[in-house]
Amino acid sequence: MKTWLGLISIAALATACTPAPQDNADTTPDATAMNDADADTATAAEEAAPPPGTDIHLFALDWSGDAPVLAASLGGVTRPGYDNQPFFTDDGGLLYTAGDETGETDIWRLDLASGETTPVTRTAGESEYSPRIAPNGQLSYIFQPPGGYAGNAYLANPDNTDRAPAEALAPVGYYGFSGDMSKVAVFHLGEPMTLQLIDRTTTPETVTHIADNPGRSFFRAGRGPALYVTLADEAGVHTIHALNTQTGELREMFALPGTSQDFAVAVLPDDRITFIAVHEGQLLWRAYGGWERIGAIDWLSGVTRLALSPDLTTLAIVAEE
Repeated sequence: MKTWLGLISIAALATACTPAPQDNADTTPDATAMNDADADTATAAEEAAPPPGTDIHLFALDWSGDAPVLAASLGGVTRPGYDNQPFFTDDGGLLYTAGDETGETDIWRLDLASGETTPVTRTAGESEYSPRIAPNGQLSYIFQPPGGYAGNAYLANPDNTDRAPAEALAPVGYYGFSGDMSKVAVFHLGEPMTLQLIDRTTTPETVTHIADNPGRSFFRAGRGPALYVTLADEAGVHTIHALNTQTGELREMFALPGTSQDFAVAVLPDDRITFIAVHEGQLLWRAYGGWERIGAIDWLSGVTRLALSPDLTTLAIVAEE
């Protein structure tokens, strides 16, 4: 079983420009951030404020048949400041967003075997967040220009060279590419917040409004064209939907527990898909038409983001410091 004997500490982070803090300890702008202080009227002090302190906790995940079992703690990334938005890579790494004392953010990589951390982006005056590896193998993230508020989805080489916008619509907070890279679904900031589907094969790109009030989780899983997203009702309950990126059709699936908007997707060896979420200090999985308990994580507070390694053995959970 993999273990990390210590928690990772990052001594210095490059300067970049970070978005204004939002609820639930995630720096990417959302409806709460926009309602509290519109980007056009935000003060310089608000724009420069450091993001909230969050840590990334890693846990081993065992499986008993189809059922996940929470196992040992594996350490993680904990230090004063913002560490969030984890994404596991196929080569044994964990990408994440890290902030510094200026309130700016860069993308870092944790090597799961050695525990070493290295910067992926070191961009003075700019910010990058929501890192992923796109289906075509490129690095993807949300780019925020100097002095800006959010931006659009970017693609780059794994070392952040040859970066370029993947789509023109802005401001965008979250995103997910289709398997063939022809489409990208985005969380578009506005009044209201909207889920938009962009066809990248047309010139100019074709933008289709799909729904209002999306959540921040976008997951592609399985071999089909589906992206899994959530939509919120007036009570703040998020329901997972499957978005067909080829047709734009939404298929309603089931509600997340409580008012959580964060989940992880597990693709089982036989290509079946299950979901993992957190509610009231309990890690849950979607089983047999309902949510079943995996294990307690009640010593963590303010849990938000979840990520699962491709081999289903390691779970990342973001919580408040």
